[in-house]
Amino acid sequence: MRIAEAARIVGVSPSTLRDWERVGLIRPARGSGGQRLYGAGDVGRARDVARLRGERLNLPAIHRFLPRSDGTGGSSVPAEPAALGARLRTLRSRARLTLREAARQTDLSASFISAVERGLSGASLAALQRLTAAYGTTVGEALHTGGASAGRLVRGNARRAAEIGRTGIRIEELSDSPTALEAQLFLLEPGASSDGYYAHAGEELMFVLDGRLAVWLGEGEYYELDSGDALTFPSTLSHRFRAIPPAPARLIWINTPPTF
Repeated sequence: MRIAEAARIVGVSPSTLRDWERVGLIRPARGSGGQRLYGAGDVGRARDVARLRGERLNLPAIHRFLPRSDGTGGSSVPAEPAALGARLRTLRSRARLTLREAARQTDLSASFISAVERGLSGASLAALQRLTAAYGTTVGEALHTGGASAGRLVRGNARRAAEIGRTGIRIEELSDSPTALEAQLFLLEPGASSDGYYAHAGEELMFVLDGRLAVWLGEGEYYELDSGDALTFPSTLSHRFRAIPPAPARLIWINTPPTF
């Protein structure tokens, strides 16, 4: 069948199927004229991808769950998801929440949360924020691995940093043990995004150092920030972001109070 019919059966757009093909999740055959031809196996695999996306797995995580289209097994997962998963499990236990209770509070599936905790799946920034908010803590605490306090002065070569799985997002802390504000340096690979909306208490400011950033606020506001642009908004307004290709983006991001 052609891509339009396959997309209708799976319940996604043809452009979504093309995106999944570009990252190697599906590999439809090609006709003599170059058009994509989907068989029953291709449609079944696309349905599996759609189901996992519905459980808020990002595309690299889906590579881990599904065998490759050539049948040789999934791609490798870096060590970071296992370490982060263990910390999230500790935070959930500290909050005295079962997997089912955590799923209900975050609108994430229990199977997804379990997979994240076992290091079998990465989590998007939006999913990570939902989890930590339900556990009464912040993304910063979940990513923090300990270490000696830097005091008032944080040297450029001594910043605490964490990469959120394979999302293309790296966060470096610009202040140590903040009390009234949380200042971070975000480094985003081209196309890296929060992969969904999230919200929390407080106010925040974004200042773009390099690259371009797309930001969505609520249901009706959209901004494209260039180098030197700043955006301020209440954190209670649902927001999401994406580094606009083809260049990476680098920005200073400040939250007050430290609720991210």
